Formats: sequence, structure tokens, C-alpha cells
Amino acid sequence: MFTDHKNLVHKHFNTERVVRWRLLLEEFGPKLTHVRGVNNIVADALSRLKIAEEEFSAEAFANELANEEEEFPTGYPLSHEEIAFHQKKDRVLQNKFKTQPELYIKKPCAFSDGAYELITKNGKIYVPKSSQHKCAEWCHLTLMHPGEQRLELTMTQHCTWIGLKPTYVRVCKNCENCAVSKERDQKIGLLPPKPTLEIIPWHTPCVHLVGPYKFGDEKKPKTHIELHCVTVVDPATGFFEIVEIGQKTADVIANWLEIHWLTRYPWPTEITMDKGR
Repeated sequence: MFTDHKNLVHKHFNTERVVRWRLLLEEFGPKLTHVRGVNNIVADALSRLKIAEEEFSAEAFANELANEEEEFPTGYPLSHEEIAFHQKKDRVLQNKFKTQPELYIKKPCAFSDGAYELITKNGKIYVPKSSQHKCAEWCHLTLMHPGEQRLELTMTQHCTWIGLKPTYVRVCKNCENCAVSKERDQKIGLLPPKPTLEIIPWHTPCVHLVGPYKFGDEKKPKTHIELHCVTVVDPATGFFEIVEIGQKTADVIANWLEIHWLTRYPWPTEITMDKGR
């Protein structure tokens, strides 16, 4: 990029306007080369277009001053020039400045190539309402999404306003990047849970007594049948076995488990007994 604006190729800048221009140009990554205006024929031709005299009239300059707000940098809301401009438009702040002169004091604040008189409170610049959310959001993005405590510490060093804390808390909560990267209570993608005794095969067989089941008339011994059963289930594999036993006594059950279960299958270490009705 060839330019006759020599200030753009300097390493140090003295005015905010030149800084804004340079930042806009650097988004495209150009290589800036200075060319004298008399030698830069193409750009010089564009600058010599015919301009009507009305554009230099007092009314034109008045309209330009009325649109002064558009000249502020869009990416930096804490410029002293912009804060002073919005402070004059904030009627509530101007009313406080008149009614509470001991608390709201106007002081000259130097910034870049100029100094502006700003309303301060307790030695800190009072940000008008129209710029409060924008300032909190800018600080949040510039500091790479800090937490509420760090953001509060940074903002309260130079600025203040009524409701400062709710403003930056709301900015942090509404940030999509912070919501995505926020630590969750539910842990996903970690190691599987440790195995319990209930999921180890043949470790905890469950014994359940069933019955008695009665069939027929009790007064007629030949037709009357009474059944006692026991079930053994392995909860890990789902294997089960049910057999008929003579009676529901502890010695009978222990004998059956010793002969028919413990000697036929791997060695379980725990047995859960459930006396069913």
C-alpha cells in the first residue's frame, strides 16, 4: 500500500485518529510504503476532485460537529473524548453534578493528544449510563474472559458508576464463551467407575426361599401337596437356578448350597440370604 500520509508508517503515534486508521489497515496485513504527494498521481487525482463551495460553508461544519459521535472509535469505549461527550448528554448525571458538587467533581483528564474535563466520583471517572454496558463488555473481552472478581478489580481502578457490580456480573453470565468453557458438575469422559461386588461374576450369589406352595385339600393327605423351593441368582451374569427342597430350615439350605452350588461353580465369597414368604 502506497500512501502520502507519512504518519501511518511511523512506529509511534501521537494522535488517536492515526491510531484508529492504522488499526483498521492492519486487519488486512498490508506493507505500507510512503510516497510523496506530488509523486502519488493516482491518490492525488482522487483528492483533487471538484468540491462544491456549499461543503465548506458554516452549515456544513455545523452538521459535521453534530455527527461528532460517529467519529469515536468503535472498538474502544473508554476514550476520554467519548466519555465527555456522553456525560454532557446524560441528564441524570448532570443533575447530580449540580445538586451534589461535593461528591461529583469535574476534573481535567489528559488522554493521548488532548485533555478533557470529566465528571469524577471519589477520584474515579464516572461512566455515563449509555456507555456502562459497553465498557464492561469491552473490558471482559480485552482481558480474555476473566472471572467476576478479576473484572471487578480491573474496572474499579479508574471507573465507577451506580450498579457497577450487577453490570459486569450480567456481562459475565451472558457471555457464550464463558458459558461453554465453564466447569460443569457432571464429569464426562473420565475413567469408568470402580467395579462393585455386585458386578463381579460369581462373587455375590443371592439366595431366595420360595414357598411353601400348597395344592389340594389339607384334610386329604393323598391329594395334598406342599412345595418348598430355593433360588440362587448371580446378579452379575444373570444366571439362576431353582430347585425343590424338603423343608425351609437352615441346615437343609446350607447343605444344599454346599453340595449343589459351591462345589459345582466358581468360588463366591459372599452369600446374600433372603427369607421369602
